[in-house]
Amino acid sequence: MSFILHLVLAAAIGSLLPAAATAGEADQADSRQRFVQAEQAIAADREADYRQLAATLKTYPLYPYLQYQWLKGRLSADSEIRQFLADHAASRYAGLLKPKRLAYLGEQQRWQDFLRYYQGSDDGVLQCYAGLAYLETGQSSEAFSLARTLWLSGKSQPNTCDGLFAAYQASPYFTPDLIWQRFHAALKRGNAALAEYLTRYLAGSELELAGLWLKLHRQPESVQTETEWRQHPAQAADLFGHAVERWLERDAVAAAQFWDQEKPLQTLAPARTADIEKQLAMALALKHDAQAYQRLSRLAADDESSREWRVRAALNIQDWPGVMAAIDRLNGEEKIRDKWRYWQARALAATGQGTTAASEFADLAKNRSFYGFLAAAKSGQAIALAHRPLLVAETELQALSDRADFQAVSELLALKRPAEARRQWQFAVARLEQGLLPAAAKLAQRWHAPALAIATVAKANHWDDLELRFPLEYSREIGQNAAERQLDPAIIYGLVRQESAFDSQADSPAGAKGLMQVMPQTGRQIAADLRDRWGNDDSLFQPDLNLKYGAFYFKKLLGQFNGHYALAAAAYNAGASKIKRWLPSGRSQPADIWIENIPYKETRGYVASVLMYSLIYQQRLQRNSLKVDDLLRDVMPG
Repeated sequence: MSFILHLVLAAAIGSLLPAAATAGEADQADSRQRFVQAEQAIAADREADYRQLAATLKTYPLYPYLQYQWLKGRLSADSEIRQFLADHAASRYAGLLKPKRLAYLGEQQRWQDFLRYYQGSDDGVLQCYAGLAYLETGQSSEAFSLARTLWLSGKSQPNTCDGLFAAYQASPYFTPDLIWQRFHAALKRGNAALAEYLTRYLAGSELELAGLWLKLHRQPESVQTETEWRQHPAQAADLFGHAVERWLERDAVAAAQFWDQEKPLQTLAPARTADIEKQLAMALALKHDAQAYQRLSRLAADDESSREWRVRAALNIQDWPGVMAAIDRLNGEEKIRDKWRYWQARALAATGQGTTAASEFADLAKNRSFYGFLAAAKSGQAIALAHRPLLVAETELQALSDRADFQAVSELLALKRPAEARRQWQFAVARLEQGLLPAAAKLAQRWHAPALAIATVAKANHWDDLELRFPLEYSREIGQNAAERQLDPAIIYGLVRQESAFDSQADSPAGAKGLMQVMPQTGRQIAADLRDRWGNDDSLFQPDLNLKYGAFYFKKLLGQFNGHYALAAAAYNAGASKIKRWLPSGRSQPADIWIENIPYKETRGYVASVLMYSLIYQQRLQRNSLKVDDLLRDVMPG
């Protein structure tokens, strides 16, 4: 390593230490420096340098991580990998190396070695290799049992399954009916491509029938004009039912009308009929159709979702006696939830039972929840926070921090590797006994890792330490952006708390990034609007930039929806175009009813949480500018 690079690394990592570092801290800083140097040796494939540095780090908490990085690129190193898996069997990195090693053994067709390490997996590639390994080692029963499970999953399997499936199809275990079973499993999953692929195994009338299934799957509305499906008496009812299920996703009203007309002419199993009736009623409720309440009320069998949407459908048309009747059909556990207690009180107030409603609101206002806060506003009370800090002994915190798994987290945080620190923390916490979870939450708080503290205190089922659950991190940046965008800082805090729980490295499956989960495409547009130079998508992991762009975007949405916080929050989550489609038609609607009828469960919970968190943060910031009534103005028609 060059002398200049050595100095740069020493300065960068040394800056992590306090000015008056102890000898132990200096040794730790030196270990961190050598760890980074060893990683660089791995990246440059300098084996001699790596081995020399690694030999000095065997007692360093991140030594297993270092070895994992080395070995994952050298999967043919049998003896080293076996030694690593034996020495660090309890580490997270052994668990990460095993599937990579298994995939390598499968590629090399080393079936005996594969089965020696294989202990089951959810990974399709490894499952297929396992089936082949069973087959090649004479364990045909195990091989074909696994093949059947993979075959009937309805999913497209990886290419590694081709050999296993070929052997299965040539075996006595395989019957032609399994082709149809897989065909229907694929359609049920919406995997039309796999279903079409399977038609290569069909011929004659069976191939024609499969083509009809695919046509109705892709163009379900054609069931009302297509006549061919009626010419298959054994299949007609199932074809009709499948077409209606697909059609209701596109046009629930038309699908329901055709279902009512055709159902008496078809012989569907009672359970199948009931299931489609429920799907239609739910689809109409999600579309805010006026007939939804009546259809939901006629359902022969209920589940939690249909019971709840019956209440929402009555709320949507403000049929307050209907609301009370629907709440009465909830089960005992559901009725005592804050949500349905609130709507029961609202219905009582709307049906002239004001005294009883006031009593219900006053009692519910004691609870720290979105509906408790709404009830507090109805009864003129302050919201109830009931802060109760967690008390953990210093000896307990020290004992936990001394554990190898947590020492690794501490080092990753010191090296400013927050994403890897989060993954290691999750691994460490998953192995803790329940009684130690509160100490782990407080340890994360001490280490200034708010996202880890929030996740851990939730796992501990302790909800009353509000300083821990609602931290005031990034106060300078949030305050600055709130001032620039003329936003209350509490609303930005509420968004951050809901979007990422203060994880600056949060990266959603959809691609949203950072504290306020800004999408890269949105970030690029904001950069253009602000005339900022756009770096790359990963720049959104920088807290300063993410908070700046998130605040800008929320302010833009707030302007687009006339300063309505609930609508802007919903648009931040689901997109402005969807919110416009969900606006009431004809007349305004109370905001609480509008929120309750948001079709997306995620967005419905999101809006309630953002508003609730904002009110909590207002108390934490000792402000009084946001009122429930300000957040929940009536929603005007679109």
